[in-house]
Parts: sequence; C-alpha cells; structure tokens
Amino acid sequence: MVGKILAERYEIIEKIAEGGMARVYCGRDLLLKRTVAIKVLKDQMTGDAAFIRRFEREAQSAAALSHPNIVNIYDVGEEEGTYFMVMEYAEGLNLKQYIREKGRLPAIEAVFIARQIAEALDRAHKAGVVHRDIKPQNILFSSDGKVKVTDFGIAIAGEGVTVTVGDEIIGTVQYISPEQAKGELADKQSDLYSLGIVLYEMVTGKVPFGGESPVAVAMKHIQDQIVPPGVLTEDLPLALEQIIIKAVEKDKANRYESAAELLEDLKHAGESQLPVNEKQHKPISLKNGEEVDLIKRPVTTAANRNNFSVPPKIRRNWAKPLLTILLLLLIIAVGGYVLSSFILVPEVVVPTIRDLTQGDAVQILKEAGLVPNEEIYYIYDETILVGNVVKTEPPEGRVVRKNRMVDLYISKGPEFIVTPDLFGRTEMEARVILRDLELNMSVVRDYNEEIAEGVIYRQVPSESFRISRGEEVVVYISQGRGPFTLADLTGYSEAGAIEYLEENDLRPRVRYKFTIGSTGHVVEQLPEPGSEVIPGQFVDIIVGE
Repeated sequence: MVGKILAERYEIIEKIAEGGMARVYCGRDLLLKRTVAIKVLKDQMTGDAAFIRRFEREAQSAAALSHPNIVNIYDVGEEEGTYFMVMEYAEGLNLKQYIREKGRLPAIEAVFIARQIAEALDRAHKAGVVHRDIKPQNILFSSDGKVKVTDFGIAIAGEGVTVTVGDEIIGTVQYISPEQAKGELADKQSDLYSLGIVLYEMVTGKVPFGGESPVAVAMKHIQDQIVPPGVLTEDLPLALEQIIIKAVEKDKANRYESAAELLEDLKHAGESQLPVNEKQHKPISLKNGEEVDLIKRPVTTAANRNNFSVPPKIRRNWAKPLLTILLLLLIIAVGGYVLSSFILVPEVVVPTIRDLTQGDAVQILKEAGLVPNEEIYYIYDETILVGNVVKTEPPEGRVVRKNRMVDLYISKGPEFIVTPDLFGRTEMEARVILRDLELNMSVVRDYNEEIAEGVIYRQVPSESFRISRGEEVVVYISQGRGPFTLADLTGYSEAGAIEYLEENDLRPRVRYKFTIGSTGHVVEQLPEPGSEVIPGQFVDIIVGE
C-alpha cells in the first residue's frame, strides 16, 4: 500500500499501526497539503457486504462528530475494493505508552485525562454514537497535550452488533464490559465501564484483571470484583476510588447512567484541589447513597486517602514562617526518601525467557526479583510455539532496578492469511495483490487452449486457503494454444481453407496457380500436411484457377 494514492488525493507514506480489522498509515493530503492518518480495512473484512454497509453508515455518523477531544474524521471512501477512512493525525503518545513510561499517574493527572475522555463520550453519546472499544491505545495525545479519543466509526458495527475478528478480542479484553464479555449488546454504559477500567489503570499502573487466556479475563469481568484501587495506591483519594468503583459496577443499574453524570463527579474531584473560599462545590453521591464532600472532609489519616483537599489559610501572623519551615522540612524528607529509593534499590538483569511457557517465565521473573505484568500481550510469531514467550519489555539482558514491572509478549503462532482468488487475473495484477498481503509468487507458464494468453488459470494453494505471511503462491499462466498438427487442406475450397486456418489462429496467405480440374480449390500448402504449427504462424495455400 505504501506509495499508493487513494481517491487521487491521499498519498500513503508509511504504516504506523495495525489491528484486527485495519491497518493505519501516515499519509499526505495532496490537496490541502497536510499530514493525515489513513485507516484501511483489511481484505478479510471487505468480503461481508453487510459489514461494509454498517461500516460506511457508522463511519459517516462518526465523521459528523466535532469535538476538541475526538479525533476528526475528514473523509471516508472506497477505491477498487479498498475501504479507507482519512483522519486527523496525532503525533504524540497514546495513553498506554504514557502509563508504561510513568508507571502510574498522580490522581490529579488521571482525573484531568479522564475528564477529557468523558467529554468526548458525552458528545458522541448525545449524537447516538457508541464507541465500544475504549482502551488506552485509543486515547491519543496531540502535540499540544490535548487528549483525543480515536477509533470512532471502526470500533462500532451498528444495529447492536459487536464486532469480533477471530482472536482479535485479545487486544481489548482487559477493558470490555461484562455485557460485552457475555456477547450482549454494548451501549453507552459499556463505554463508561471501559473508561472506569482505564481510570483504574491510570491510578494503579495495572489493569484489574489478568489471566492466561482471553476467555479467563472475560470471565473475570463477568464474575470477579476488582481489588479496590486504594488498596494498591495508599495515597489515592477515597472519592476518586468510589468514582472508579461506581463506573465498573457489574450491574448497569448501579453504574453511571451517562457520561455527563460521570463527568460531573470528575469535575468536582478535580476542582477540590482549590481552597474552599475560592470555588463553589457540591458533594459526590456514591453508589451506597452516601455523599462525600471532597473539600470539607477531614484529611487526618492515610486511610482517608484524599490528597485533593487543601486546608483554609492560617490567618495568624506567626503561622506563615512556621508553615515555611515545615514545608522545607517536608521537602527535604521527601527528597531524601525519593533519592534513597533510587540510589539504594539494587539492580538485576532481565533473564532470558524467550520460548518458555508463560508459567515458567513468570516464575523465573519472580525469582529474579522482577514483577510480571498481569496484563499479557499476545502477538503473532512465525517460529515460537503458541503460548510461549516471544519477547519481554524491558528486553532480555537489560539491567533494571529490582521490582521493575516486566511486560510479557506471548505467541499466537503464525499470522494466517487467506489466499485470494487469482483466476482470470493477469500476472501483474496477481503480483500486486500478493505483495499487499505480504505473500510471495512464483510463475509456471504453460499452454492452455481454453484460456487466453497471459491469464492465470490455476493457483496453488487454491483460494481461501490459510497460509502464513511470507509463504509462496504458485500461479499458472496460460500461453494460449500450444503446437498442433496441421491438417491436409488439399481439395478444400479457398473459403473453407481460410476458415479452418483462422479458427485455429493461423494466418493464411493465398496464391493462385493454373490447373486443370481444380479451379477454386487448394492444390498445395506450406507447411505440408502433418507439420507442427503454433498459433499465429503463417500458412501458404495455393489455389487452382
């Protein structure tokens, strides 16, 4: 696809991402002279006419969304069976990458990000659009730091249909709602559940549910309760913990009813960092009917876990220098603790665990003083057995601090590609099609009197056969009719001889010779009867006159 120009306007420059249903390319809008992202549906997704109709309808709906926190969709189109979507290009990290870099986010930052996601969902839901695939990978940061939600229009299928492609649910199963895990209709509250999981990951640095298989993770979404995030993060504000718990309720009746409701609670949580006399505020209603005042609630113990509130200013004359001294002492103490934690933490080497089973790899990492991430990443690999480790992040051999979290990438085996139907195609067409699928092609040329010259009449393996990326497809290309035996044309009328030659793709040349008794009939021919001839060859016939 690289180098191709779609709709005589969008030039594909390079591939930047790939998912279960589509590939994403960095591209150039040649008309408006701007960089864009171009999402192209994979070939296996374009064979279902009903899916294509839903995709086009939902993509058009998503394109109508206009909001600062939603990635803009500029254009949707199709060209020679290639379905594509042209979108705003965001150059920054996605939220998943950002969490990996920072480990976990401060509560105030997590609320800031979650509010912008909720703003995007509120706008989409009011327009009748449900995302159905909210996850950190679909949350982007623009170059100016603004949060952008992407994949509206391709994560959705419309008419209450949940899109799944083989095992591709692996990539998002950590964030799906219980109703999605059951195969039921996903709605607006499903998006809010997924946002709750994302918020949980932001403040704790990990997803609440892990497992050895996608099915195991899905079952936990249905049956298991999350470990309260405050248990994993001692300084987490209690009110923020309650917001998360309410968002991820199994029963939708106990969950937030709308993005606007969730957004309202997040706004109060974020505003509570200001002094009481500088803002208006109201308590947050929790699922148990209690109300929590983020500002007036006392902040005296670690159990309260509320670092958002700031006490009113002390008005005595001696308070200011005393407060300054206490603040300096606190800075020195915290600085010393942080510095010592970096200096004194021992270093270890990430062990070699490639091609080991997941269970063995986890055990070895723990013995090495490292923490295996409960969230497992599944990727295709041509050589590593299914279920074994392909790689780690940080990579094997890297020196890291003890207790560092390590990501495991587990093999899904080779990525299978369904062979296309090449019958009736030209050699050039077949090469382009197979190259885009990252398959190799070899050619066998043979005579075939039933197929026109230059046209493919057979392929091995046949169409709809599953093979691995990089494997070879053999195509048989017709050379037309092969050599054959020339008939004896002596005695044929001139018209009959010409008709025979033209029907056999031979080129007649007629000469005349005076004869007695053979007027108008062939008396000689060259090549002689019984000779081997090939289509297109000249044949001389001599007709009596």
